[in-house]
Amino acid sequence: MMKYIFCIMALVIQPIFAWSVYRKQDKRKAALKVPMLAYSGIYLFVQMYVFIKFCIKFPEKYQFYSYLLQGAILVGFIVLELVLWGSNQYIERLEEKEQDSIRSFKSLIEQLEICRVCVDDDKKRARMDKVLDRMRYEDPVSSPQVEAENQMIYELIAELPNITEPHTFEKQCDEIVKQLEIRKMKNKKE
Repeated sequence: MMKYIFCIMALVIQPIFAWSVYRKQDKRKAALKVPMLAYSGIYLFVQMYVFIKFCIKFPEKYQFYSYLLQGAILVGFIVLELVLWGSNQYIERLEEKEQDSIRSFKSLIEQLEICRVCVDDDKKRARMDKVLDRMRYEDPVSSPQVEAENQMIYELIAELPNITEPHTFEKQCDEIVKQLEIRKMKNKKE
């Protein structure tokens, strides 16, 4: 029975990896785990092939080498699965950071839309529409280098409802557009 232990382990691993991929979860997370399931299938195939082709034919006194060979295959599989798991964690962290930066920029757009509703003057509202259109077509993903520009845009938008003079309002909108342009130039993806 000890002779078949690695083959049994290879068979037992299959439902575990299948469950980890196909249980109810986010589709993106499941898609990241599909390679892990594929490698567990490859491990099953390699383990069975090596066992049937070589290990079963070892004489009883050399069975130790059979265990070493199968153990090496298992260790290689575990290392590969850990590397895949680590890369999945890294990808998930990057996606989470990207989603946070998108939410941050969309909150700036939302703040400007709310500000636009509070403005009564048609000229001011038309100017805000131009700024709003410009913001909607900007890349919403923010790199860490543009945090200062995002903060500056936030502060400029917050001041807009308090400005009564049309010329000052126009300058404030121009400053928002300027900050958007600086943000666009500095916004390099990692």
